[in-house]
Amino acid sequence: MGDIKRGDGSTLTKGANGQSGQQQAGAGRNPDVPTDCYLKELYTQITAVVTSNPDDREGITDDECTDPAAVPAMWVSKWVDYSDKYGLGYQLCDDSIGVLFNDFTKLLLLSDGETIKYIERTSMEHQHHLKNYPPALNKKVTLLRYFRNYMNEHLLKAAAAMCPREGDDKFQVPSLRTYFRTRSAIILHLTNGILQINFFEDHTKIILCPIKGAVTYIDEKRNFRTYKMTSLVKNGCRQDLANRLRYARNMIQKLLVTKAFTLRAAVGANASTASTAIAGPQHSTQTTTA
Repeated sequence: MGDIKRGDGSTLTKGANGQSGQQQAGAGRNPDVPTDCYLKELYTQITAVVTSNPDDREGITDDECTDPAAVPAMWVSKWVDYSDKYGLGYQLCDDSIGVLFNDFTKLLLLSDGETIKYIERTSMEHQHHLKNYPPALNKKVTLLRYFRNYMNEHLLKAAAAMCPREGDDKFQVPSLRTYFRTRSAIILHLTNGILQINFFEDHTKIILCPIKGAVTYIDEKRNFRTYKMTSLVKNGCRQDLANRLRYARNMIQKLLVTKAFTLRAAVGANASTASTAIAGPQHSTQTTTA
């Protein structure tokens, strides 16, 4: 397994000296959200599905088990990996742009295209305007603009036809808490609890939402269906989804046992595939044509 990049601090401390103007500082994490961002709860939910052997059932069609009301509030629609030098850039489904830098700080450009939020390693959050921010952020804002332009020009939006339920926009825009890559997939964990796995070979994706207790599966034809975990335990599911849920359970388990900010691969087999030089970024168009 490659590096696990985590952007959440284990403690909350005072931020740097306050800046004048439009800066607003505060805790970057919702106090109502558990410190592991629902990871243990998600592991319990997915373990119940996996141990029920959901692909052993017969006679149940997808349409009977789907629950459109459980579509996740947010997911990653694009990403580009420059972690060899800078970090990972991503776009959320509401068109917000984020970067998780290698120093574990974060920068978000909200969907209004003007508001930026800088989140320190300690989770202290500072809000600025894209045209008015401290000089110390010059390099990171420049990189954010680069990530945004690159994704807008070169990448297609994942699950473009899938829309969050009405009212889901009231939730705070999350940031990327954790990510890592394997030979098979990239695993992305957001601070709202959403865990997303994008599989490289066939471009399928699963989006796991612990708050709604649901999984959304985007197949190789870009069709998407959302299921409640309890429904999968009761009624079962197709083998391809069951296999991806088993994989997801293993990845969640790896995250749970990781104590440090980074976990190095035991041998160099994965190192050569972890990231590429700046001239050739690893990225995904999040579509079957990637």
